[in-house]
Amino acid sequence: MTELLVVGLLAGLAAGMSTVAAICVKWAVAATGPLSASVVQFILAMMAAMFLGVIVYFAAGGAKGVAAALWVASGVMSASATVVFVGFLREIRLHADGLVPGVPRAGGTPFVASVIALVVANEFLMGWSFSLITHTLPVSLGVGDHRLLAIATGAVVSRWFVFPMAFEMLLTLGLFLARFPPLMRRLLALQPAVMICSPPTLRGVPWLLGSTLGASGLMALAVAWILVALVREEAISTPAARYLLLLVLSFGLMAGGLYVWIELSNAGVFALALIAQMIVFLWAALGPDRFGLAAARGDHQYPSPGEGRAREGPEAPSSSFLRNL
Repeated sequence: MTELLVVGLLAGLAAGMSTVAAICVKWAVAATGPLSASVVQFILAMMAAMFLGVIVYFAAGGAKGVAAALWVASGVMSASATVVFVGFLREIRLHADGLVPGVPRAGGTPFVASVIALVVANEFLMGWSFSLITHTLPVSLGVGDHRLLAIATGAVVSRWFVFPMAFEMLLTLGLFLARFPPLMRRLLALQPAVMICSPPTLRGVPWLLGSTLGASGLMALAVAWILVALVREEAISTPAARYLLLLVLSFGLMAGGLYVWIELSNAGVFALALIAQMIVFLWAALGPDRFGLAAARGDHQYPSPGEGRAREGPEAPSSSFLRNL
């Protein structure tokens, strides 16, 4: 009974943390200056600090572990507060110079990369810490004698990483779905489902067979949608084409990881594939407008051969999907 209560409390906490992460992604997209950008980084870093403290406690143990956890968590929180202070000073300077704060995500690759890294770190540390609390860390799924790598692999493929991450992806998708072109809506909606269908996450033959068939079927469906779009010569913007390419590559990595896990009982490659799936999804979620508006403007767009002739005459060459990636 106590174990079920603990699992229920952790599940509720995981859902809450995933919700906060999804909201932070929304705020990151809407950030208009250094201060608002730093607030997003601060919240994500604060959550990561709490999970890191739990891991440090389990590593040290006892009263020493409690002290070490408090010191580590406090240090990370203090550093994240400094980021907000620096962002505040930068914002004041911009206003003093008569400048309007820009949108960090528009020309700020470091900001986008920091948000992706912090969200991934949060989910990873939560999966690790919750697996330690519930004693469900599948260390045996790791790689050889490298225990730390084995633990990290087990944390990524654990139920406390896979399911909360899929939930966070669904919430994020709900906030931005209407801002993506139709093809990307379908593919983005598939990604949380593919994430859930992770065979190493749970034990049992029914789960192994069901998740393997589910993941294979969903990835095949995604590839089929992409091929149909290409055969129909649908106009695809440059960012959307890059997303499609990254998605197919991540699916290929996941398929390879599934094979390695089945044949060698090694989930390392599969864990990397899950991380890659997250990064591709978050990269798309942090810039929804660039996928739809670029095509609407005709900016960086792949026209169909018929459209190219209408604009440039009968001798105009058609645009290639891969040429402009």
